[in-house]
Amino acid sequence: MNFSERPTPPQLFRKFERGIISREELHELMSHHAQDLIDEMIEARKKPKTSYIERIRNLAAVRKLTKKHGASNVREVLAALGEIEGFPPSQILWNANHADVPLHCFIRSRIEPVFRIPRFEMEPMIVSLDVEYGSNDRRKTIRETILFQRDAMLRLELLERLPR
Repeated sequence: MNFSERPTPPQLFRKFERGIISREELHELMSHHAQDLIDEMIEARKKPKTSYIERIRNLAAVRKLTKKHGASNVREVLAALGEIEGFPPSQILWNANHADVPLHCFIRSRIEPVFRIPRFEMEPMIVSLDVEYGSNDRRKTIRETILFQRDAMLRLELLERLPR
């Protein structure tokens, strides 16, 4: 899997509902997402030890976040990140608001493309976090500080994206 510039499934469905793309285009584009998932499962099957260690790391990272902020708050922030246009990790975060998908599935500690959250601060109306994504090589990793604020309906909306 890689962080591509392809629209996420929810974005594709919105385009389809607006009549921007046809049903055939929707199916074609969704097949790319399905193929990415299949490729990742094949890779995990080829390297079970690496996959297991990655899962343990991801569980630990999520446990640390949820212990401090609660699972529902972490899920809400991940879902808000998944909605950011042009944010490459949205390819793995687009379904973060689905409670049946475990939170550790959205963190990628060492297997590329990585997605880590080294800093996460949450106040009632403002959320500030640092994210790292892309390459596992620390020199090539993209780092950003992202700020969200709550709107009148108390939904998180992007306030600012800053490179670090």
